[in-house]
Amino acid sequence: MRDIIIKFLQNNHFNQLDTDFDFYTNSQYSEYFIVSQYSLDELHNFFDDDKTSQVIKEFERLSVKSEHENIKKNTSLFILVEVDNLKEAFEDEKIQRSILLIEEDYYYFRKFVLLYTQNGLSDLRDKTTNEVLYNYLESNIDAFEEDMFFSESYFIAMEIGVKLPFFTLPKRNDIYKSIENQYQNDKDKLDNRLLEFYSNVTDEKLSKSLKDISTDDKIISDLLQIGELLQ
Repeated sequence: MRDIIIKFLQNNHFNQLDTDFDFYTNSQYSEYFIVSQYSLDELHNFFDDDKTSQVIKEFERLSVKSEHENIKKNTSLFILVEVDNLKEAFEDEKIQRSILLIEEDYYYFRKFVLLYTQNGLSDLRDKTTNEVLYNYLESNIDAFEEDMFFSESYFIAMEIGVKLPFFTLPKRNDIYKSIENQYQNDKDKLDNRLLEFYSNVTDEKLSKSLKDISTDDKIISDLLQIGELLQ
């Protein structure tokens, strides 16, 4: 996946900076991209992970150079995460919670999580130019709208198309949002309530409430309200 993203950047005239990191910019130094591979464990521990600290350290080192005056306001980090099954990964609440927290955090730079499988990469190695990727996406949009997981390769290609700011998706009547948002349209409200609940309630408090269940208990009341969203 790293090679595909980097090839796509290079084909759009982005070149690597003088650094050991996968840090790319254009000739005008107007836009910057960082590409970094993460495991699932590193994804869940993203904000405390050493890899993230190293990326931020390099970002700050470059930001003090006069030629990189745009780096602080126009940098994107592509977080590449290999999974065994894309559909299962997008149904996994822990993974989706981590993606939500990461992509909604704009401190230092924008962050985009790209999930992929090894099998899904097989049809994408020759689709690293805008024109080829565009034609590939356009040819199967109807199938994607029927079942977004009909092809792992197509799903990954759509992720790339959605999250690369300089790429234009095939024109349709509907407006494409991020893959995560499209998948979660019917359960956004539930996800937000779950995220809010687990952010405010510790395991100790939850365990205590479950041992002595009472509808007067706010934690139990909140759980019942969340349960109604599942019906």
